[in-house]
Amino acid sequence: MRTFVDVSWGGGSCSDYTLAVRVQVAGFSLPADDRVKKKISDLVDDGVYSVAEMRRHITHYVRSELFDGRDLPAATDRRYFPTSVDFRNYIYRARTAKLHSTIDQVNLQANIDNWRQASPTDLFHFRHYVSDDNVCDTAAQNTGVDDYDDDDSDVPLTSAQSRKGLLFCHQTQWQQHLLCRYGHEVCLLDTTYKTSRYALPLFFVCVRTNVNYSVVASFIVQSEDSFCIAEALQILQDWNPDWHPGHWMVDFSEAEINALESVFKGNAFCLSTIQYLLLQVLLFFTLLLWCGAQSPTGGPCVAYS
Repeated sequence: MRTFVDVSWGGGSCSDYTLAVRVQVAGFSLPADDRVKKKISDLVDDGVYSVAEMRRHITHYVRSELFDGRDLPAATDRRYFPTSVDFRNYIYRARTAKLHSTIDQVNLQANIDNWRQASPTDLFHFRHYVSDDNVCDTAAQNTGVDDYDDDDSDVPLTSAQSRKGLLFCHQTQWQQHLLCRYGHEVCLLDTTYKTSRYALPLFFVCVRTNVNYSVVASFIVQSEDSFCIAEALQILQDWNPDWHPGHWMVDFSEAEINALESVFKGNAFCLSTIQYLLLQVLLFFTLLLWCGAQSPTGGPCVAYS
């Protein structure tokens, strides 16, 4: 599609001036091609959530498959080269489309009823999924900014129905016992992705026991925002009123850190996994230097059994 726009205006009283400007617009305001949308959905299924990575895949797809051996469309053609805002919205819609299944929620509710009968001491909390009819545009579209510096970051799942969205929390009596015994010093909040058929984040709360790290609670939230995570953590806190960990080890996620700080006010110090590993390396080399200083020969101190 080619559109030409003519712009003209008049001059002063002595003479009139007319200037014709012809602007060629090639698909600038058209939605993405259906094949491009299908490719984005397939890539989301494969775990591609960042705008920058998605753009690289789509550019290669357009050049090598859709227009192989033919002239490429203009770079401003949004049908084949969507903007950052377009990519964010398509990724968001593809992820939210995989969240809901009425049949599975009914099955889960039935399983929870059976689990409660089989293990009355285990704890469950389940709230059904709420459809968000307002598949919101991202903040980029609201501000009119087309490009962002954080295109390498994953597009998060947020919802206008955060206070009513899906929530599932679970803790067994055995897990409660481990949390009460080992959960007062350091706890680990671990997030897993692509472990189920839906794009729902699954969180594990872990503690280090006398044997190894063990899962002491788990929960699933509909949206990856601080409110949803904090709501699940508050439920776990209500189940375990004497649980006051001194430190948390989490991923470098502002949503997780803000949620922990809001629930465990003044008690928890959050340490990201990267910071924890760097701290372990620092302690290791400090120990080596100390052993070298204590060794009579000045070399490394080695203990033999």
